[in-house]
Amino acid sequence: MTSACRLCSTAPNVHRDEWDTPLFESPNFISVPSLGSLVQGWLLLVPKRHVLSMGTLPDSMHHELNEFKAILCAALTECYGAAVAFEHGPSAENSAAGCGVDHAHLHIVPTTIDLAMKVTPYLPAGVKWTPAGLRECQEAHRRGLDYLYFEKPNERGWIATDRALGSQLFRRAIAAELGIPEQYSWREHPQLPNTMETIKVLRSWQEHNHLNSESHFVAA
Repeated sequence: MTSACRLCSTAPNVHRDEWDTPLFESPNFISVPSLGSLVQGWLLLVPKRHVLSMGTLPDSMHHELNEFKAILCAALTECYGAAVAFEHGPSAENSAAGCGVDHAHLHIVPTTIDLAMKVTPYLPAGVKWTPAGLRECQEAHRRGLDYLYFEKPNERGWIATDRALGSQLFRRAIAAELGIPEQYSWREHPQLPNTMETIKVLRSWQEHNHLNSESHFVAA
């Protein structure tokens, strides 16, 4: 963990803003509502361990990651509709692909936008989407490549890799599709009303399901 890492501030016993307070938790992961939520229901799935990307997670955590992700997708689907998962995977610290946060975070977002189609215009020339999972994310990292990864519920994942992919490409594509292309950056446009409504809705969902904000979702 590093004090310079914003997502490491979600660790226990550290003062947190409400949007950095975990809504869901498993032994090795938490989920927090995202700043810069272009739509309501936007969550981040974050490893408690300080790692650069999901492609650097140890194999022993893959099963728990998938189980926890499935729980989050199920909660969002019930509250908002079907969700997708995606990651901007940097090859190294301080690269543009990391979007300014060098701590792995998987976005879980309720949206029907065709990410492959909408992100492709932002990719460097010649970069293609290929079928993938966590193994392919690991391989991209081993090769020193930035990667973009996304998946729909119960479907195969897809990856695009390059030496330098650029910053916030999924966010740029989603913002453009929503008609607010200038608001893609989470730093400049924190979208706090959407974030706070996400907290309200999901806490209500937890209460309805006889859970509370401190409930631990332990992966099987």
